[in-house]
Amino acid sequence: MADHEYGAAPAGREKVLLRAPFRHSRDLQAGIHPPCSRCPRAAWLAIAALTLLTGCFRFGQPAPEIRSYRLDYPSPEVSGTALPVILRVPALTVAAVYDRESIVYRQDDYSTAADFYDRWSANPGAMLADLLARDLDASGLYRAVQHSPSMVPSDYQVTGEVEDIEERITGDACSAHLHLRTLVLRVRAGKGDPVVMRETYNADEPCPCNDSLALANAMSKAMQSISAKMQQAVYDAIRADLR
Repeated sequence: MADHEYGAAPAGREKVLLRAPFRHSRDLQAGIHPPCSRCPRAAWLAIAALTLLTGCFRFGQPAPEIRSYRLDYPSPEVSGTALPVILRVPALTVAAVYDRESIVYRQDDYSTAADFYDRWSANPGAMLADLLARDLDASGLYRAVQHSPSMVPSDYQVTGEVEDIEERITGDACSAHLHLRTLVLRVRAGKGDPVVMRETYNADEPCPCNDSLALANAMSKAMQSISAKMQQAVYDAIRADLR
């Protein structure tokens, strides 16, 4: 079947050719097939994709709720004489397994799972550093405690890593487990080794299983316990370094 021309092409450009409407019986005899008969695979793929989408979405039902949890507790009290130093507390680094907002569960030495719908309100490294900076400032033992970037130079930096933050499942019992590694560094040039303190802290608090709100409460208690010990150790290390 011949193609039909509609109008003459402008000078310097090719002619635009359009195919006349498909005439079923005559074109089939001439060996010309409709466009869809040349691509049955694409049609079947489109049908399969539509079937999958229909199965994945439950129309008329609300999407599952994503719940966020934060840690909170009263700042522990630490005794001592105020020191004339400025501390800086940047966000803590986080071990790769826990470097996410999803709450992580562990049943044994090797198996972990992350809850997509129950999450921490922020990355664990930032969330715990916020609490640590708040507690150090609330102690009133330092000239200032910086958490965000500042033009004022600091004297010491309190940093570290979140090694574990998880719900541990052992048989029928569960607990909030928190493991932190802490460093205190002398920022300004001074005597000897700039590492003033290096400590590791662990805390476990029992909690009901499969209850993220109870887990957040237990993890808050674990962080409060670690913060009290860490604050005292930081204060003692800096006071000794100043002598």
